[in-house]
Amino acid sequence: MLQAVIFALVVAQAAPVVRNTWAAQYQKGAAESFATQFEEPSREIFRYRAAIVNLMQLKPGMTAAEVGAGSGFLARFMVTKVGANGRVFANELEPKMVAHMKARAAKEGLTNFTVVQGQPKATGFEPASIDAVAVVQTFSFFDHPADMLKSLNESLKPNGLLLIVDSPREGAPPAAPGMDAEEVIPMAEAAGFTRVAENGIVPGHYALIFRKK
Repeated sequence: MLQAVIFALVVAQAAPVVRNTWAAQYQKGAAESFATQFEEPSREIFRYRAAIVNLMQLKPGMTAAEVGAGSGFLARFMVTKVGANGRVFANELEPKMVAHMKARAAKEGLTNFTVVQGQPKATGFEPASIDAVAVVQTFSFFDHPADMLKSLNESLKPNGLLLIVDSPREGAPPAAPGMDAEEVIPMAEAAGFTRVAENGIVPGHYALIFRKK
């Protein structure tokens, strides 16, 4: 009996932490319903999308990207900043949201907007191809944050910008998502990033700006 209890404890301790709860949630509805949820006008991330994109310091002709784009509302806004000669890549792990973003981009005639099927440990972007990438309300859901940071670093051009916007754990209920900035910063630095700024423009969230070393 004692051996069984010890074995169970060892297995529990060795089991990987599953942060990405969205896979289960996506099974409960259609892409359109999630898009409506993500783009609810009262949602801070959606309401402050222009301010978030401004933190990326985009200019016409640049190549921008988002990892964990959901319905793509933030990535689509990036298109207005990089212009006709720029490019925007939207990465998403959930296939139904990938299809939704592709259909919406085609409907809106966004010829410089490319949707990329996400991977748990990698961006799926070409090496050294991105000027600036955003990870918004997504980093705390990564099951493999160290691997994703390494891939983000590899995807960026020299001195490329990484923006991480997420919600802190302080004061949040035990089951609520989020990760403190103090946890994110050392992981990013270990992956080859230098923190250059922090911004609190989005209510209830922090925005960390890094540069690739």
